[in-house]
Amino acid sequence: MREAKVRMLKMEPIRVRCRSCNKEIRACAGKTVTCGCANMTSIKKDVISAVDLSQVIMLNTYSVNEDGGLSTEQIEWQKQRSKRKIRKLDFEVR
Repeated sequence: MREAKVRMLKMEPIRVRCRSCNKEIRACAGKTVTCGCANMTSIKKDVISAVDLSQVIMLNTYSVNEDGGLSTEQIEWQKQRSKRKIRKLDFEVR
């Protein structure tokens, strides 16, 4: 069986630059951050919005970390567990 690779995302705050006002915006946890110009570029968690998204430049993206996840033994155990036979119980009806 070939080894399965599990990818994990390493979360960094999203950074964008508004071309209208040339202001750099960095996401804060749980808060909406805006640039304040007429384009109203805003970030909340992982959502970026603006009046004209062509005026927004992404400065960073999510990086992919291939370490972590389940090992091959754990994946094999999960497969065996999912194939187990389920016993049906019979009850007396009075």
